[in-house]
Amino acid sequence: MWRLRECSLNDEQLGIAVGLSGNAIRNRRSKPDLWKLSDVERLAAHFTLPVTACVQLNQVLHELPATLKKLPAEERRRTERKLMVKTAQLESYNQSDWPVKSLLKMHQSLYNA
Repeated sequence: MWRLRECSLNDEQLGIAVGLSGNAIRNRRSKPDLWKLSDVERLAAHFTLPVTACVQLNQVLHELPATLKKLPAEERRRTERKLMVKTAQLESYNQSDWPVKSLLKMHQSLYNA
């Protein structure tokens, strides 16, 4: 995200480069919670930064609901409480896109556990 500050492109040009509207770029700059995992991956690719972490994270996130469903109910609920997100929400985000805010919230809850 620090590359955005150094970027010589205006919001419209950057939006075109990463497949978003200029308005979406403006909104995300002013409200960083609006960034999505796919946005971060496209930004990294645009700035020729490695996208490996985004790809691996996305893969794990897509496997997580099935893994949780295989757990005994009590263990699944305990894990959902630790992650601060239910399995249904995981599936929903996997079908739409992961808000960075939710990923940070999950990271913080696991870090503090």
